[in-house]
This record gives sequence, structure tokens and C-alpha cells, in this order.
Amino acid sequence: MKTPNPPELAGLHHLKLPVSDLDASLAWYQRVFGAQHLAQFDHIDDDGARYAVIVALPGLSAPLELRWAPGAAGVIRGYDPLNLAVAETEDLDAWERHFNTVGVDHSSVIQGGAGKLLVVADPDGIFVRLADVPDGGPEKILENISMPKGNPEPDDPWLNPPSMQHPAPGQ
Repeated sequence: MKTPNPPELAGLHHLKLPVSDLDASLAWYQRVFGAQHLAQFDHIDDDGARYAVIVALPGLSAPLELRWAPGAAGVIRGYDPLNLAVAETEDLDAWERHFNTVGVDHSSVIQGGAGKLLVVADPDGIFVRLADVPDGGPEKILENISMPKGNPEPDDPWLNPPSMQHPAPGQ
């Protein structure tokens, strides 16, 4: 029996990251990425406590939810669930200067498996990657990249932190 095609998706609704301190994370994303707080979408529980905020990041069509979930934030410390695109490799240099100006911990511009990238750690140590896009723009990413075998920088803590290391096949 042939597997039926799934219904069509319309796009990405929103992204969600766990945080351990809503106010600190909101301030960080505003300062570092120019996030606009969409306060009308704050998530408030029955006791009046805010447990999530929604922000718009310039250049992204989908909003980002920062949700108070300290346990989850701790578990993914050093992981990179958010990978953002920049149009040109030179844009990474501009972002590196910006990160220096706002005083956040970040990698240098490094060669990743599919291009150059820059990595910054948010207040919970969750990595946000900025990557250059191949010719053709973001919509052509899967068509215009090739992944080399192996990790290009196996000892670089920004590319291969302990939280993302895996055993060799068969171990």
C-alpha cells in the first residue's frame, strides 16, 4: 500500500526557546538581536505570573517565544537550536563587531560544515548560530550546499561542544 501524502504545511508558526530568567533573556535578545517585545502576546498564568514572552526578530517572519523553563534551558546549554541566516559572509564580520560592542561571548567567524558561521551564547548558554547562505539565498540552502565528511573543527567548543558530541558509530 502506498503511503499517502501528508496535508500541506503553510510555513513556520513560531520558534520557542527555554529560558531560566525571562527578564534577563528578553533584555539580552533585545540588546543583541534588536528583538521587539510583542507584549500583547505575553503568556500570563491564572495567578498573574508571566511565563513566556513573544518577540519579533528583524529579518525573521516567524516570532520567537522565550518560555520560562529553567530545567529545559539547563539541559540544552551548549546546544544550538536556533540557526539564523545572513546574506553575505561579510555580514558575519559586522555581527562579530556588534557582539563585541554589546559585550557578549561569541566565537570568531569560523568554518562550519556547510559554510562560515558565528556563534553566540545567550544568558543560559544556549548557542545561537549565524550562518552565511549559499548562492541563491536562504530558499536555496538545501540545493546549494555540500556537507563534508567529518567535523571540520572537532576540537572547537563553539562547533562541537560536549552537549553535541556523539559516540562513533557502533559504540
